[in-house]
Amino acid sequence: MTPPATTAPATLLVDGTWRAAAESYRRTDPTAPERETGRYASATPADVADAYAAAARAQPAWAGTAATERGELLRWAADLLEARADEATEALIADVGKAHRDARGEVLRGAAILRFHAGAVLQASGGTFSGADPSTLLMSITEPVGVVGAITPWNFPVAIPLWKIAPALVYGNAVVWKPAEAASGSAVLVARLLADAGLPAGVLNLVTGSGRALSEALTQAPELDALTFTGSVGVGQRLRLAVAGREHPAKLGLELGGKNPAVVLADADLPDAAEQIARGAMLQAGQRCTATSRVYVQDEVHDQFLELLVERVRAFTVGDPRDPATDIGPLASAEQRDTVGGYLALARDGDATVACGGGISDGATGFWVEPTVLTDVPDDSPLVRKEIFGPVLCVARVSGFDEALRRANDTPFGLSSAVFTRDLATAMRFATGTRSGLVHVNRETAGVEPHLPFGGLKDSSSTDREQGMAARDFVTHTKTVYVRPR
Repeated sequence: MTPPATTAPATLLVDGTWRAAAESYRRTDPTAPERETGRYASATPADVADAYAAAARAQPAWAGTAATERGELLRWAADLLEARADEATEALIADVGKAHRDARGEVLRGAAILRFHAGAVLQASGGTFSGADPSTLLMSITEPVGVVGAITPWNFPVAIPLWKIAPALVYGNAVVWKPAEAASGSAVLVARLLADAGLPAGVLNLVTGSGRALSEALTQAPELDALTFTGSVGVGQRLRLAVAGREHPAKLGLELGGKNPAVVLADADLPDAAEQIARGAMLQAGQRCTATSRVYVQDEVHDQFLELLVERVRAFTVGDPRDPATDIGPLASAEQRDTVGGYLALARDGDATVACGGGISDGATGFWVEPTVLTDVPDDSPLVRKEIFGPVLCVARVSGFDEALRRANDTPFGLSSAVFTRDLATAMRFATGTRSGLVHVNRETAGVEPHLPFGGLKDSSSTDREQGMAARDFVTHTKTVYVRPR
C-alpha cells in the first residue's frame, strides 16, 4: 500500500487509501534550509472526520481478530522496519536533523517496541474472584476502548508514535494518528510499513497537517474513545480542556515537559558522573523531554566536577548528522533554534555565567546551537524554571543532600531525575524523596526501556503511564462479568 506517485502529495491514509489534499506544506533539511525534503498534504477537518468514521467501522472486526494474529502482524512490521532501517534512518535525519547514530538507534528501538507489544498481548489479563453466592462465577475481562486518537511530537518521530500505536493496535483498537508536521516524512514511512505488514483498511489512519487547524476535529469526533498526546505543556492543557468539554467522555493520556535535575554528591565517581550528565544533557541536541537540564553539585566537589563536565561537553562532535562520527546535529527547526536562542540571550544579558558554548547560528546554513553549560543561574530564572528543549545545562552549587533534593524538587515538572553517589542508603533516600516518575541512580536522566512504565508527576504527565504492561491500561477497559449457570 505505497502512496501513489502524483503531483499533489498523497500523505493521508484514510480507510486504507492514500489520498491527497487541496493544500500542502513543505519541509526542509535542518542542516540546509534551502533544501526541500518533502511535501505533505494538509488534512482538513473533513479528512479527520472521514478517518474517525473509517476507524469506527474497522474496529469491531479488528477486535474480533485473534490476539495471536494481531501480535504476529506487529512482529512482521518489526521485521519490515529492520529491513528498511537505512531508509527509515534517512527519513528521520531529513525530518529533524538527528545524528545518524541516534536516528538508527531510534529505528531499531521502534522494532523492539513492536516486538514487545506483540508478545505482551498474550500475557494474562483480568481475573476470577470469589463472591457471596458460591454458584456464581465472578470475573473481570479487558476489552479495547475502541477508537484511539494519537497526537505525536517531532523529537522521536519513530519511537514515540510506535509506543502509542503498537499497544492500541495489538489490544484491538483502531487508530487515528496526527504526527507533528516536522516529523511528516517519518510518519508516512511508519504508516506505509504497518499497512504493508497487512493491517486491514481503516484500522490505522494517518492525517498530516497543522495541529492547530485540526484540533477541534481531533478532539471532538463522536467516535473518539481515548486520546493520547505527547508534546508541550501549553498544548496539553488546551487538549485537557477540549476533551473535558466533550458531549461524550473520552480517556486522555498526556506526556508533557520536563526540567530534569541531576544531583552529584561528594562521594560520586566524578568522571563517570560528568560523562553521564553530559550525554543526558547534550545528545540529540537536548531535544528530549527526559534530557538533563539542571545539576546540583555538592560544594566540596563542585569545581572539580564542573571542569570535568566542561571538558566532556567540549569533546562532542557537532556537525553533519549523516556522518556516523557526529555526536550532535542541528536543532530540528528554525522555530526551535529561535526558542533556544531566546534563552541563551538571557544568559548573555546577565542571568548566568557561560562556562562553555553559547554560540548559535544565524539559520542560513542550518539550525546549530553549541552545547552550552551555564553557572551562577538564579533559581527564579527562566533558564531554571522553563523547559528549554536544547543543548543547555545549568550547574549549581549546594551544601549537601537535603539542599540538593529540595532544589531538585522545586519545579512544576516531575518527569525524570538522577543522583550520583556510591552510598546505597543515600540513593534510596533520593529515589523515595524525588518528585519524578523516573529515577536514575548513577545514570543520565534520559533513556527508557519499552518493557517498563514511562511517565511523570506534576505538570509532566497525566496519571496514566505509557510503555510496558501499563500501556494496556490506557487502551483497554475492564468489564466485570457475573455468571450464574442454570
